[in-house]
Amino acid sequence: MQTTENKGRHLVVCGKGGIGKTTVATNLGEALVALDQRVAITGCSPKSSLIDVYDMGDRMAPILDLKRREGITAQNIGKAVQRTSTGILLCETGGPEPGVGCAGVGLPIAFQELEEHKHQLDGFDAVNYAFYDLLGDVVCGGFFTPMRGGGREALVVISGELMAVYAGNNILRAVKALGDDVRVAGYVVNMRGVPHEEEVVRAFSERTQVPILASIPRESATFKHAERERKTVLSALPESPIAATFRELARRLHSSASEVVPKPIDRYDELYDLYMGVQRDRIEIGDDGRAQYQRSLPKNPVSRELPKRISIYGTGGIGKSTTSSNVSAALVLMGEKVFQIGCDPKHDSIANLCGQLKPTVLDEVQKLGGTRGISRELLKNLIFPGVGFEDRLFGTECGGPAPGKGCAGKGVDLVVKLLEEHRLPQEYRFTFIVYDVLGDTVCGGFARPLKFTPQAYIVTSGEVATMMQAMKIAQSIKAASDHGVDVGIGGIIDNMRGIPKEAEIVEAVFGAVGLPVVHHVPRSEWVQKAENARATVVQAFPASDQARQYLDLARKLQEKTSRHSLTREVLSTREILAIVNRYA
Repeated sequence: MQTTENKGRHLVVCGKGGIGKTTVATNLGEALVALDQRVAITGCSPKSSLIDVYDMGDRMAPILDLKRREGITAQNIGKAVQRTSTGILLCETGGPEPGVGCAGVGLPIAFQELEEHKHQLDGFDAVNYAFYDLLGDVVCGGFFTPMRGGGREALVVISGELMAVYAGNNILRAVKALGDDVRVAGYVVNMRGVPHEEEVVRAFSERTQVPILASIPRESATFKHAERERKTVLSALPESPIAATFRELARRLHSSASEVVPKPIDRYDELYDLYMGVQRDRIEIGDDGRAQYQRSLPKNPVSRELPKRISIYGTGGIGKSTTSSNVSAALVLMGEKVFQIGCDPKHDSIANLCGQLKPTVLDEVQKLGGTRGISRELLKNLIFPGVGFEDRLFGTECGGPAPGKGCAGKGVDLVVKLLEEHRLPQEYRFTFIVYDVLGDTVCGGFARPLKFTPQAYIVTSGEVATMMQAMKIAQSIKAASDHGVDVGIGGIIDNMRGIPKEAEIVEAVFGAVGLPVVHHVPRSEWVQKAENARATVVQAFPASDQARQYLDLARKLQEKTSRHSLTREVLSTREILAIVNRYA
């Protein structure tokens, strides 16, 4: 096929954690190589997903890891850049030492090193397409480094899930804030099979005036086959419908430049109303359940001199906020007075407890121009009662910086410290505090909750990439403990995705490093139905089996006192795959 020579397009592939950005970047890159284009992909996340996809752990080092280990020189920069068998140049920025430093600050440092030494890298300056695989849950200034420099195009990966659309809209807001240097190429929809998904993404596309460039069908078997082969779908199953979708996306991108002027949605309520406008079975959901929940509240609450504190970590998109909020709602039925602290810039942690998205502490800090005006009373106004819990459940959101600016980790660190300095947990006499923490970047700020929680739990699933990230979170918790923080791993929570023999896989993978699985939470349509009603399953559908699952999990977390540490180095992707393949 004849194609027009393209002189250096820079595409930033971004979206919610777990949405499939690396899958899109690598498969699209290989489709462009087939069009005789020269391609480079830079992974801009501490997760180092590209190394895992191409099984290059023994040949390739993230830039920041190499810098810490031996410094970056003209002689060793080649250790950070490798070429795949199809000719794509790969590079990973990496992240800070687990539990220490700032992941956002690390990204510009890595780019600076790459720029300084790129002339030692054969072909790096001659690529037609440079892709940047960018974490989208954290839209702070550091993580938006790849957006700067002029001529960048954002390729936004979404699905029909509310939070995936929400994250996509936040990315559009960040692009708008950055000005004329950044354009939007369009949306790539990674379908998840949620109700009315095509209608949701079509409505979002029309409202934001950003075109849908491709919709990738949900075919788990295809992706799992490629994962086991340690290849992209295009390499492992070139005749599959998904491979054909990526080839068509490549042709579409290659034949036209971006002229999109996005119109992001400014208010969350408008975004929610747009989403719910196509969820036709939404209005009466959960009303009877709420009444039954309230009748079940115990008359005699728990009395505890000091609150029990736990943190729940997980990579973006794994369901840690769903897990945390359902656990919190279940703990209330066990007599606890619960405080849930959302430590994620998306600030969606307590939305289903409070019936809507709430203002964040960092919103107020930004309005006041700093912390000097933050008083005890103002903080109390940002601690919100849950709806229908009779003053037995409260929540607050740390929030994040304005999209494209500031540092998300420092924001979490600041808010958690402010709550403690003003002794608000003591004033409210909470008996149980749950910190719901984003785990894609366990840098210094996101590690702050570990200083207050003797037990940290990690949410995962049976997917290889998710288990790999859970391993890295465990490594970060161990690093905090090694630095003198009184914290241990309470265990693993398996938020199941419906993978065959998933429970056995998760037990085997984490058992290999000495970490017990506390509970397997089955995949259920009740979760989506409850979230459509801005409620938890426990509150909206208390008689459902899914509610009983969360109650069982909450009881275990309430009673559990044991802590665990890694008994060996975390498993590599290759070792995880070897275990997974035993159950194939």
